[in-house]
Amino acid sequence: MKVTDHPQWVKAVADTRTLFKGSATDPTPVHLRDIFYLQLLADHGELAPGKHVIDLGAGLCWFDTLLRRLGPEVTLVDDYGGGGGVDKERRESALRTLERMDREFGIKVAEIDFLKHPLPFADGSVDAITCFHSLEHWHDSPKALFAEMLRVLRPGGHAIFATPNAVNIRKRVTVLLGRNNWSPLQEYFYEPPPFRGHVREPVLRDLHQMFEWSGFKVVASHGRNFIGRESHVLSFLPRPIRHALADGTQSILQFFPTLCSDLHVVAQKPA
Repeated sequence: MKVTDHPQWVKAVADTRTLFKGSATDPTPVHLRDIFYLQLLADHGELAPGKHVIDLGAGLCWFDTLLRRLGPEVTLVDDYGGGGGVDKERRESALRTLERMDREFGIKVAEIDFLKHPLPFADGSVDAITCFHSLEHWHDSPKALFAEMLRVLRPGGHAIFATPNAVNIRKRVTVLLGRNNWSPLQEYFYEPPPFRGHVREPVLRDLHQMFEWSGFKVVASHGRNFIGRESHVLSFLPRPIRHALADGTQSILQFFPTLCSDLHVVAQKPA
């Protein structure tokens, strides 16, 4: 079943829009990537009441509130030190929204640096782990984190990661033209420490390798052009043209994930 056909979908969107109304995280309509992430959970049997999903590097976004309204228990795990909709200058406002998410939606928050501390969950107590566009910001090896994910997931549980693609087709072309394939230099040069920008963007094989090294089985890979819709490099193009270009090429490139702007990998803990 399509997520948008879920009997609670309309209410989930309405409640989420009310929560985020007037904030920087108020998209109209719902982000396509949020629908895609929810569909991945549904396709792998993790979008149901009684399931427990933890979202690593969650930040503050529509995905988690939509997810909660569609059934699963949700816990956000993040250090909330900046980025992901919780920039330092808007931190107090973001924390108030997180409090409302707990009070009105029952979404729990574990405020920890999950690269330095164990995940605060019992062995085998989590059904699914999501982590969207966080890995590329990590300064240290995620080896210990992947071991923690394997520990807390139930046998047969899923981990779903999304990251930018270090070698998407646009980057391959612009690098040949002498352009840098990293985020804008001013973000690196002027941002006060600690630097929260991209540290290492993976390729598809990197994601597969990290899961396999950690004892997971990779069960699905997908490519999409969600980042490409808002590309900084293509910002000289009018937004409708940029979106049409990303969406049009996606219809072909999704069959070649290594060329897309966004990589998605679904891995499973052996039963």
